[in-house]
Amino acid sequence: MMEEDDGQAMSAMAQEEEEMEVYESYICGMLTNMGQLPLERIHNMLKMFVTGSDVKYNKTPQQLSLFLQHLAKQEKLECGPDGMYKLFKK
Repeated sequence: MMEEDDGQAMSAMAQEEEEMEVYESYICGMLTNMGQLPLERIHNMLKMFVTGSDVKYNKTPQQLSLFLQHLAKQEKLECGPDGMYKLFKK
C-alpha cells in the first residue's frame, strides 16, 4: 500500500514541476514582451492564457509569488523594490 502512495506522490510532484515549467515559459515570454509586470498582472495573464489541455493555471497569488521568488533565486528574473518583476540581466 505504501509503495503506491509514493508513486502517486512522485507523479503529482512531476506533474507540478511540468506545470511550473510551462508557467515559467509564459512568464518569461510576458516579461520579454512587456518589460516588467507586477505580481497581480502576471497572475491575471496566466489565468487568461494558460488554458492548454494538459496544464491549467489554478495557483493563488501567494503560490505564484513563491514561484517567482524561486525563479529570482535561480537568477531567471528579478523583483525590483517597486514589486515589479522583470527578466534577470546577466
